[in-house]
Amino acid sequence: MGGMRPWIPLPGFALVACFSPTTPPSGSGADTTSDTDSTGPTSATMTTSMSATGPTTDATETDPTTTEPTATTVDPDTGTSDTGDLPGLPCVESVLDPDLGASLVQIDTPAQGDDSSGSCGGDGSPDAAYEWRVPYDGFFVLDTQGSDFDTVLYALDGACDGPEVACNDNAPGVGYSQIVAPFAADQRVVVVLDGAAGESGLAQLNISPVDCPSADVSGQALPQTFSNVAGSNVHDGACGGGGNPERALRWTAPAAGLYSFVATSDDFVPALYLEQGPVCGGPLLACNGDASNGRGEVVRALEAGEFVTVQVDSQGGTGDFELDIVELGTACPGFVLQTGDPFGDDIGNYADHMTSSCGADGYPESGNYNAYADATFAWTSPGKIGANSGCDIIVTSGFPAAVSLQQGTCDGPEAQCVQSTFDGMNSYVGMVSVGHIPAAEFTISLSPIQPSFSGWVSSSFSVEIVCFAIA
Repeated sequence: MGGMRPWIPLPGFALVACFSPTTPPSGSGADTTSDTDSTGPTSATMTTSMSATGPTTDATETDPTTTEPTATTVDPDTGTSDTGDLPGLPCVESVLDPDLGASLVQIDTPAQGDDSSGSCGGDGSPDAAYEWRVPYDGFFVLDTQGSDFDTVLYALDGACDGPEVACNDNAPGVGYSQIVAPFAADQRVVVVLDGAAGESGLAQLNISPVDCPSADVSGQALPQTFSNVAGSNVHDGACGGGGNPERALRWTAPAAGLYSFVATSDDFVPALYLEQGPVCGGPLLACNGDASNGRGEVVRALEAGEFVTVQVDSQGGTGDFELDIVELGTACPGFVLQTGDPFGDDIGNYADHMTSSCGADGYPESGNYNAYADATFAWTSPGKIGANSGCDIIVTSGFPAAVSLQQGTCDGPEAQCVQSTFDGMNSYVGMVSVGHIPAAEFTISLSPIQPSFSGWVSSSFSVEIVCFAIA
């Protein structure tokens, strides 16, 4: 999936911490009344192994209330720790106690050995490992915020040489390492505090449960009806919702495919936001809110097992809403465009398989909802240098259209969206652009924003891409 790039402004969204380090949820997947935004995105799940040295005796860990080390002993003969009857793990300094909170560990890593490395780094840097016994089922955030060097953080399942759950070096958008992942009650996890490129220093470990989203609808039969009456009121964005309550729901893609996320309501005008990752406040993929139809829809391609967070905000009012998630089973993007090679076609040759933040996905008529067609194109920018260099994507059509530019191939964040304007003659024109960047993959899409019987000159369109380089 394409990563976010700083040269393209994205629709704004609030990023609000929402972890409760001391209070567990009332149950796994409980639908509580508190939905608040959370810290950043999850790291990728990867697999690796870890080498362990011999048994450690008189290992220490930090008391989070005093930051002074307290002893936890591992018997070198029996391999059993004094914190329980489970066999001790010879690679760890200690078992974390308490198992949740800030500053669970503070340790100077220069005095430690270089015993392991993760798939994302750590080779050549001293490291310290700890055993974490997961208190209950749920998603948790493990991070090194408060450390004074460039850390690497990874977690292994069950043993010193267990499979890697996740590894992170510099979580996107923050200056520390962070893992967000689901864990099971009583699961034994080896958490390793490591350094990047030989770095070391004072390492800090914090572990907190995720409480936003408060509900997980993965695997459930949809559509289902929810309510925003008891929802939180902290989310906002380019598609509206400031000052009105919202609900946040987590969902996991069961298979790779193109998925449509739709929120409808007779009680309020929904604005639907789709975010990457299993916690609120992850990178925004796109938003949509059609005030005239009481509906919001976002379409994106997802990988099997990929987590997303669905924020259903309100553009005004409270009440019930229905959420549906459907795999479309259509190809996206439809065609590949080449720079400097104009393309023309008729919008009637396309199906409904994309949305944008600046256009409606369809219109109601005689009690039915008629979806607009969407033309989608893959394009790879050639890469330009020079402060005034870039590429313009110009769409000319016989109908008013929404023209959007996404990073990636129907799977990345929306970068720009514009509505075409009438040129005073026989066409509507809309343009999106990219600046002087390395070669990158994009998806260009266009869709009508009015029914065919309202304001159309013709159903034809053309796309032309013009690139320029000015040193």
